[in-house]
Amino acid sequence: MAQKYTTFRELGVCIVLLSAIFLFAGCLPQPHTTSLGTSAPVLYPASQGIYESCSPVDGNSCLQHLKAMSAAGFTVVVNYNQLYGTAAQEIAYASEAHKLGMQIIWGMSIANFWNGNGLLPEYKDLAATCDCATNTAFTEYVVNLVKKLPATWGYYIGDEVTAENHDAFKAFADLVKQIDPVHPRLFIAGENASTMGANVRPFADTAEVIGGDIYPISTSDSISSVGEIAHTIQSIADQNGDKSAIVLQAFSWGEYPKDTWVCSVFPSCARFPTADEMRLMRNLATSNSNARLLLWYSYFDISRSDNPTGHMKDLIEAARSPIDVKSP
Repeated sequence: MAQKYTTFRELGVCIVLLSAIFLFAGCLPQPHTTSLGTSAPVLYPASQGIYESCSPVDGNSCLQHLKAMSAAGFTVVVNYNQLYGTAAQEIAYASEAHKLGMQIIWGMSIANFWNGNGLLPEYKDLAATCDCATNTAFTEYVVNLVKKLPATWGYYIGDEVTAENHDAFKAFADLVKQIDPVHPRLFIAGENASTMGANVRPFADTAEVIGGDIYPISTSDSISSVGEIAHTIQSIADQNGDKSAIVLQAFSWGEYPKDTWVCSVFPSCARFPTADEMRLMRNLATSNSNARLLLWYSYFDISRSDNPTGHMKDLIEAARSPIDVKSP
């Protein structure tokens, strides 16, 4: 999904959500750990992570979110607002993530990184210590700041970029690889039953890990399309020597008032997926791919919903349950 920015200033909701996560997570079985070329523990069958949207400049609240996500069993975070903070705040965020056994896929997916729009005014707090004047120099500064941190998984370089922007985007992707040839780049395209991999295919040459977000609940797509799309994405990744990633739905389309195309009558027709539906989507994704990453969208949608405790409980139950290899 194209990135959405939000803040978490509803303190009462956050406290309830955090308390519920810690309570419920303590009752869950411990994850099985395997090696996927990183130092962090991972959940079966692949690292499971979650999307976040919290600006480190806001202070301790983002660190509390990390604790909640870790308690829920997630080992990877993609934070859309990751770079809205000072260098010291970014380091503190990474230090907390590492202490919790989590890794960061650094959020560098806004179009300013590749379309020529200014990064320095966008990320003014971080730019204050950059001593740079161009987008290229700022990109170098960010990557050099984080590439040696133990919490660094890699870089979230692309989010639903369209094919006509491939060349400009690839120039940015190549720059990231040049600065840090060690950590992987992640590209995620928007996919559904009609696109079936068409949106990720043009970008197979831009990242080591490519994938798609698949959000069928409340749309006309069948939930079975998750497996079909995951299979297609895996085939594209295999053909290009990449790893695959799948982003699964843990939100209601009703959280996005502009997406009236989803169903009718919108937004009342939209709902959050149930625990059983999320478990089935996960099983379909893992049965039809060798995904290096399973990501869930999103922590912030759950937090701002009318039932954050219940929806997070459902997500944890689905994400932490054993894989059913007999799932269709």
